[in-house]
Amino acid sequence: MKNTVRSAVGVLLFLGLVSLASAQEIRTFVGRVIWIEANTMAFTPEGGGGAFDVDISKLDQSSYEFLKSGDRVTVVGVVSPSGNKLIASSIKSTPN
Repeated sequence: MKNTVRSAVGVLLFLGLVSLASAQEIRTFVGRVIWIEANTMAFTPEGGGGAFDVDISKLDQSSYEFLKSGDRVTVVGVVSPSGNKLIASSIKSTPN
């Protein structure tokens, strides 16, 4: 019984560490700008998967002020804890 409890606790701790590590995994997406407003960019990735918001508040404005709807970009960042947006660490214009 003790070994079963220890094993269960070990598995739960391992799964918690794995999910914590994957939550901070750096992701890279190539796609198109839908719009930019204040600290948010709406983005649609190439290859499908559906549009999502990108939090650009941590970026220097000069890295995105030239972008407009339809521009192709590469966005690098981490998925927010809620999983509903990407928190950008960089954004670069990508050739068509």
